[in-house]
Amino acid sequence: MKILFPTIAFSAALILPAHAYLDPGMGSMVLQAIIGAVAVGGAAISVYWNKLKSLFTSKKK
Repeated sequence: MKILFPTIAFSAALILPAHAYLDPGMGSMVLQAIIGAVAVGGAAISVYWNKLKSLFTSKKK
């Protein structure tokens, strides 16, 4: 706890402004990235779910 406050104070003293700009198209890009990640995740889950399901439901002769 003794080191926490000086660390936070030192870190806060070194913060510099970023001068960043987010244009209106940035929200659209982020939304597309999220939708793409969800689609890829869903496809991966579907593939591995079918493999796992077939492992347990395979018919033995």
